[in-house]
Order: sequence, then C-alpha cells, then structure tokens
Amino acid sequence: MKRIVGLEAAVEYFEQVRSSSRKGQLSDGNGLFDVPLEPAEFASRVIRDVRREGDNAVSRISERLDGAPLAFIEVPGDAVSAATSLVSSEDRAALRLAMERVRSFQQAAAPRGWSDDSGEFGEVVTPIDSVGVYVPAGRAPLASTVLMTVVPARVAGVREVVLCTPAPGDELPNVHVLAAAALAGVDRVFKIGGAQAVAAMAYGTQTVPAVDKICGPGNVWVTAAKRAVYGDVGIDGVYGPTETLVVADSSASPELAAADLIAQAEHDIDAFPVLVTVGEGIAERIEDEIARQLDAMEGPETARRSVRGNGVSVVVDTAEQAIAAANAFAPEHLCLLVESARELRGSVRSAGGIFIGEHSGEVLGDYVAGPSHVMPTGGTARFASALSVRDFVRVTPFLDLGEQSLLEVGSAASRLAHIEGLEGHAAAAELRLKLLVGE
Repeated sequence: MKRIVGLEAAVEYFEQVRSSSRKGQLSDGNGLFDVPLEPAEFASRVIRDVRREGDNAVSRISERLDGAPLAFIEVPGDAVSAATSLVSSEDRAALRLAMERVRSFQQAAAPRGWSDDSGEFGEVVTPIDSVGVYVPAGRAPLASTVLMTVVPARVAGVREVVLCTPAPGDELPNVHVLAAAALAGVDRVFKIGGAQAVAAMAYGTQTVPAVDKICGPGNVWVTAAKRAVYGDVGIDGVYGPTETLVVADSSASPELAAADLIAQAEHDIDAFPVLVTVGEGIAERIEDEIARQLDAMEGPETARRSVRGNGVSVVVDTAEQAIAAANAFAPEHLCLLVESARELRGSVRSAGGIFIGEHSGEVLGDYVAGPSHVMPTGGTARFASALSVRDFVRVTPFLDLGEQSLLEVGSAASRLAHIEGLEGHAAAAELRLKLLVGE
C-alpha cells in the first residue's frame, strides 16, 4: 500500500485522486458498432437503437455482448416464484432475515406528510408510480442488492417494481437473485443487462415497461446509460468502484481492520481500500496483516490487485486529524475502529455510511444490518446519501390559506412582484385582496 504521512499530504493526495481524469474504457460491443467507443457514446448509440427498435435491439445487442442468442427477455413468473423453493432452507432464512431488517430500517426512515396547526400549509408524501431496479450479474450473484433496492421501494409504496438482471442465451438468472426477487415482491423480472437494460426501462419496449425511476449499481457502461437517460427518468445516482476507509488507532484489531479493507477490495480491481491510522505503529501492524491475509487468500486476484493499485495507508497524529482526512476523501464506507468512535461520529460530515466499532463491520451493512448497501461513491458522499425509502417518494408542498393569512401576506407578495417587474403576478395578489376587502 502507498504510505502517506500527515493530514495535509493526505488531503492533497485525495484531491488528486478525485480530480484526475481516468482513461476511458473503450468497447465496440463485440462488433456492434464500427469503432470502439467510450462509455458515453456507446450508451448513446445503444439507447438510440433501443428507442427505435425495442425488443429487437435489446436481443441483438445482448447476443453480441454475450455471444449467445437471447432466447427470451422476460423471466416467467412461475420461474421467479419457484426459486424460493430451489434454494436451501438456510439460504432462504438468511434472505428473509436480511429482508425483514431492511424493511424495519426503511419503515423507521420513511418520511411523513405534515401540516401546521391551522392546516393552511404542509407537505404531502406520495410514492413514485413505477421503479426499475438494475442488479448486475457476473462473478458474484448479488441477491442482497435485490433486497437493498426493492424493499425500500416497496416500503415507500411504489406501485410497480421491475427488475433487470442479465443472463445469456436460454439461461435463467441466478436462482438466489430470483429467490430474493420473489421474497421482496418484484412484479416482473427481465434477463437483460448493460446499457440496453437501462434504455429498455427508461423508454419501454414491446416487453419491458417504461418506469419513472431507475436505481441500482452497475459497471461503467450501465452508469453511462443512467447518466444519459436522466431527465427522461429519475435515477438514484451514478456509482463507481466501491470504497472503504478504515480509521484505526492503537486499540484497533489489526486482523479486523485488514479483513474489512480486503472484503471491499475483492469487489473490483478499481476499488479503493484506504487506511487512516493514528500513529505509525498501528499502521505497520495493519499493513503487515493485510499482506498476510492476502497471501493466505484463495480465489481470484481481485483483492490483491486492488490493494496494490489503489491501496493507501495514511498516518496522522490525532483522531481528529483522521476524521478530517476521512471527510476529505468522502468514502462510501467509513469504519471507525478507535476508542472514541461514538464521540467522533458527530464529526463525520461526508460518508455514505458510518460503521462504529468492531461489532459493526461493513460486511454486516452489506447484507443484514438494515440500511441499504447502495451508497454514494467517487466523493459524491459530499452531497448524496445512501439509497433509502426517501428515494422512492415525492414530497409536495400544499397551501390552503384562509382569509386572515391572505390579509397578512398578500400585500408583501404584491410588493415583491412589483420589485421584480412581474406585473401579472402583482395583479393576481392584488385582485385577491380587492375581492376580500374591497378597494
């Protein structure tokens, strides 16, 4: 891991990481287009084709990308419902436990409408009508992501929830993903992925319905498509590689700190495992433990490559400086393995989620703790929040003023309209006063 000493140097490095322009990936969609394209242009062409051709474009693009003809687009409802009986009872129980905890958390977080004592003004909370959820496929079948996106939408009262998750040829999506979809109450499942899935949910095809909002994580091509359709539909955010920043002092367990960093590093070779320690001694112990655990780790090289390529170890003098460094990075996940963790929580200004103490490992947040694990990345925690029930409702203010309130505010409204030169506005206020009190 790269070693950085001092808060000032850390902040400078984090700014460089955030502002550096990454070299764009290129794809021609396995010959789908004439030349390799960067994500934005690739997504634009895919969206264009899907809007023009609907299912035909979705099938053609999926076949080119997957190398096999797409036998069907919609997963039969009986295949979805049957999935719960095809997974083991232990797996089903784990999914149910996670679902219930997410539901309880989101029910507590749900916004409520309100009005003042007179009933003259307030806000109405209304669920979005329809939502499309995207769940990636690949090395890890993300059944938990189904729960973390669909359950908040259902708690909000969304009328229709559809799910896109890719599977090639005549294959069904992963059985655990389908089981999670059935348990969470997904209405329809479509076995398509990539930019074409986003386009299908945004604009509709002969098979896939158009939705009002699209949510869920995805690769660079999915993210580019979400950016492109925003405005025609809502999106929850644009997500990049996962990030975990662990703040540790001499009281921290090197084994747990290392395990938490490696757990997130195994998601993606572009993931950011960041360690910030109070003192050099604990930094060295955790770095040694990371090396030891990586050496003993079986399976893909993803975590090793992530740690080698993006791993950073920052050494500062105080816990307050450590939190300042964390705020500068604005990580998706912030783990506090320090003696004063609860007291420091109030100083955290920019993080997708805060995980306090050794018993609150980020892995529990990934699966069963309650908050959604879909969280802001790439520094967007400075202004964005974790996905929640609040993302699936609209909050609409209302006015129901009485005569006395009109008398109290009407003249000021007229005066402000005159200041702005909007005489029609002024007349609308003055007419009301005239009708109420006369000339």
